Parts: sequence; structure tokens; C-alpha cells
Amino acid sequence: MTDEKVTLLVIKGVIADLPDADRQGVLLAAAKLREVVALHNDHGTLALALVGAEHAAEG
Repeated sequence: MTDEKVTLLVIKGVIADLPDADRQGVLLAAAKLREVVALHNDHGTLALALVGAEHAAEG
């Protein structure tokens, strides 16, 4: 299994362990992010990576 697949499984596990309201909020936010990425194609994918890297750098 690749590192990326392991990371995905870990994140999905964290989400599954959340209270229902929080889990639903995360799933809604993820759906909205997917819509933005799909709307902007490669630009959307790069923008998502940028925002993720910004959050990671914040600590």
C-alpha cells in the first residue's frame, strides 16, 4: 500500500470517529472543495494544494 493510501485511510478513520454532526460537516466541506476543484480543473487542484500547504505551514 502506498503512503498516500495509508494517509487517506488514517484521515478517513479520524473522520469516522467524529461525532455525527462533525462528520457531516467535514463531508459537506469536502464535497464543496471537490466542486471547486472540478470547476477550476488543474487550477483548482493547485489551489487546493496551496491552501493545504499554507495550513500545514501554520503549524
